[in-house]
Amino acid sequence: MAIGRIHEDQAVGNRLPATVLVAEDDRISSQFIQAMLVEAGYGVRGVSDGEQCLVVAGEMQPDVILLDVVMPRLDGIQACRRLKEREVLRHIPVIFVTGSTDDETLQAAFAAGGSDYVRKPVGRVELLARVGSALTQRRAIQKLKEEQKLQGMLETAGGLCHELNQPLQYVLGLVQVLMMDLDPAELAYAQLNTIRAQVEQMGEMTRKLADITCLKTRKYVGDVEIVDLSQSILHSRCGSKDNDP
Repeated sequence: MAIGRIHEDQAVGNRLPATVLVAEDDRISSQFIQAMLVEAGYGVRGVSDGEQCLVVAGEMQPDVILLDVVMPRLDGIQACRRLKEREVLRHIPVIFVTGSTDDETLQAAFAAGGSDYVRKPVGRVELLARVGSALTQRRAIQKLKEEQKLQGMLETAGGLCHELNQPLQYVLGLVQVLMMDLDPAELAYAQLNTIRAQVEQMGEMTRKLADITCLKTRKYVGDVEIVDLSQSILHSRCGSKDNDP
């Protein structure tokens, strides 16, 4: 089944709503599950076996995968194992759909990498709660990874600023010494004064970068986000003032 229609009020800014891949071999059950998800505002696509699930998951990179335990060609548990073996797919939460909730089945499902499960016959309340919970957990993990990445960038920038500051100070001192032996009316004096101003500007920039405690990003082309230095500096200053006694 093609990706279902979605409610526009589910969008956040320019971001599309979350997408769900439904792997279920029973046609009626699959259509029922997809209908509930589409009605709730999700983008949905359905497949009928584990092999198709692997192919389509690689193509669409869904936010959540609903995976029936018992399917032809490749069952849900085997499909989940193979999903988790692929770097680009292992982060996607897998929710198993099963009519058997005995300990052995659930243990195998979670051991394969499943995040949760819903019972058959699938009810709307449980389905949406499980999917919503999986999305919340995934977004929290993504946010943590982004914060860790930004923190790494801060530490790298701080180290670079420290390394740059020493040679800048050396150049600045040398320029000032040379200027002392020149008449301000000379061309060389004016040229050295320009160099001095540029070096001081670079020094001020490194000090500002070193003082950044929180990186702010802004949208660039497409969905790419780049560091906004002006906002990062401003936010760091405001945060510093707020923390002053």
